[in-house]
Amino acid sequence: MIKRLGYIDCLKGFAIFLVVLGHVVQNYNLMDSWIFRIIYSFHMPLFMFMSGYVCFRKYDWTIIKKRGIQLLIPFFSYIPVKYGLDILLTGNQNISLLEYICRVVYHPDGGLWFLWALFFITVLFIASRRIARKINLPEWIVFAAVAGLLNGIVIFGNVRQFGFHWIAWYFIYFCAGVMWRTWNENKNDTRKFDFRLLISCAIVFPVMVYFFRMHNEPPTFYQWINLGRLFPVVYRLVIGMVGTMLVYELFKLYNKQTERLHFLSKMGGVTLGIYYIHFLVLQIVFTWPIFGNAIVVGICLYTIIVSIISYALSRACLRYRIPALLVMGKWPDRTDRAILAR
Repeated sequence: MIKRLGYIDCLKGFAIFLVVLGHVVQNYNLMDSWIFRIIYSFHMPLFMFMSGYVCFRKYDWTIIKKRGIQLLIPFFSYIPVKYGLDILLTGNQNISLLEYICRVVYHPDGGLWFLWALFFITVLFIASRRIARKINLPEWIVFAAVAGLLNGIVIFGNVRQFGFHWIAWYFIYFCAGVMWRTWNENKNDTRKFDFRLLISCAIVFPVMVYFFRMHNEPPTFYQWINLGRLFPVVYRLVIGMVGTMLVYELFKLYNKQTERLHFLSKMGGVTLGIYYIHFLVLQIVFTWPIFGNAIVVGICLYTIIVSIISYALSRACLRYRIPALLVMGKWPDRTDRAILAR
């Protein structure tokens, strides 16, 4: 029996809160601000790391069917909802629904790309794990080989169709979460934080963020020293991992105080629903310029409003089978009733 780790739900809640905050900042067109660079340097790597962390004991193909329902049903159900909302808010749509669906599948960035990528990452993970067992190699070697092959195709072949670049990139963090959990389980210290790792990450992360730039641009120190084409890729990989480990160790440190972060734990129980719904809520609320030029106030209040509405609607979906299936990819069960009882 695997013990439930209290800080994991809080960590997932914190991650989805960063997603909402990041998209609010993005809607204010502040893509070069400090807060945006900090969030986007690690928040999706953190999500993928945690996805692998909780999936560390999965070995057989039965998980693929479950993941397909959980991830692909919300991915595809979101597309017509987004299409209809666009028509409602803008009054027109230049392409048919079928064309819109094809466009989102071809470039998942236009939809819930995280769900699409996570499904195929899970398939690759199970396949890699089974190959490792069959040829009697350590799993990390096979994971590294697959990750290297996929990202080599992206870097040198510039393959981005069907979200291939996201699948290749975040496969690294997913497998890192699997291996980190496996290592912690073997040491029996899933609840003990690493002080040296925490301090090291706390020192390195702010320095790396200072030079970090979005959209695969090279770090700002490239104006003084150019370390080659591949270094920005490595830099982006490392900063994502350093930020992830910093937050992970902080939440482990406060594992015994997770009841004080009850609101994050609640959000952590419905992250998929919040991820699905908050995009729609954002699109609606940003049609009303409530806060004018008060950017800081607007960011704070919009984030709180969108988070609360998305959380409330996610909990509401859990009460009914069809909405729960379409939005969260599941039939409500005992676990979901426990979430509603919190």
